[in-house]
Parts: sequence; structure tokens; C-alpha cells
Amino acid sequence: MKNLRRWFLSCAILLACSGSAYVSAQPQSNPNPSVGQHPLRIGIVNTKKCLDESKLGKQEQANFEKMKSQMESVLQDKERALEDIESKLNDEDYMDSISDEAASELKRKKRTIQKDGMQLQQQYMQTLQQANVRIVQKLTEVISKASAQVAKDSSGGPAVDVIFTDEACTFYAPALDVSDRIIAKMNAIYDAEQKESSAK
Repeated sequence: MKNLRRWFLSCAILLACSGSAYVSAQPQSNPNPSVGQHPLRIGIVNTKKCLDESKLGKQEQANFEKMKSQMESVLQDKERALEDIESKLNDEDYMDSISDEAASELKRKKRTIQKDGMQLQQQYMQTLQQANVRIVQKLTEVISKASAQVAKDSSGGPAVDVIFTDEACTFYAPALDVSDRIIAKMNAIYDAEQKESSAK
């Protein structure tokens, strides 16, 4: 799980950073003429904090863990069945007590379970990777939407002109961190979506 979580966070960082790079690479035509009249106001968002503390991040991690546990349970059942067959095959007294046909059937079952187990393991890894990609995309989308709201709304703190992810910076002053403001907006977006979904 640690490897999967590390993979997930790496994907989130890459996607978030690529989004920031795209924004910074755009032509500097600004629809808001007031921006050029003051120093650029920068905000920094911690993507891991957004994952760990937002309602969306907590829900997605819980769903991921539930799916992973279900898959592990199926694989464990296969492993137990395989161990049971192997113990019989390794028991000379038991093997001497059964017919050749029964012994052949036991060996066939072992090969079938091994094959099914490997196929399931590959399938589950692919499913978990796809789930990670979906979570990253959803989280990045909501962070982006929340960032736009924070930039427009100065009621929760100083106004900002641009927001970067913390991974895009080698250093930033803690005063630039707008993660809590973004998480608050993310939670508001999450609540609105849940309310809309329950109303349908």
C-alpha cells in the first residue's frame, strides 16, 4: 500500500505541476488590468494536505482502501485454497490413499488456482492503477476549481493572482500557503455536489 500511495502522490504532483507549467507558459495577456499595477501576489497549495484533509480526499482514500481490501480478500481465499492442495500433494500418506485419477485432478486444480491467482493479481493491479488515475484527475480538477475561487475571494485572506503547488517550489515562505483556504473551498464544492446528488 505504501508503494501505491507513493505512486498516487507522485501522479498527483506530476499532474498538478504540469498544470502550473501550462498556466505559466501562456501569453501574458491579462483580462484584469489591475494585476499589472501591483506586485504579483502568489499563493502556494500543498496537494498532499488537500488529499489528507479535504472531504473529497478522505472519501476517495476510504473508497480506495475498501476496494483494495475486497481484492486482497479474494486473493487470500485463492492462496488458502492453493495451500490446502499443496499440503495434500506433499502428504505421502494421503497421496498413497487416493487413486491416480484423484491425484491427477488435484494437480490440475493446483495449476488452475495458480493461473487464476496470477490473472486476478494482474487484473487487480490494473484496476487499482486506474482508480488512482481517476482519483488524481478528480482531486486535481477540484483543487483547480477551488484555487480559482480562492483567487477571486479575498474574504478568507489576502487576494492572490496565481497559485502554484508546493512541489513546483524549491522554497516558499509559509505566509504564502493558501492550502487551508483551498481545502475550505474544496469542502464547499464537495458538500454542494453531495446535496445535488441526494436531491436527484
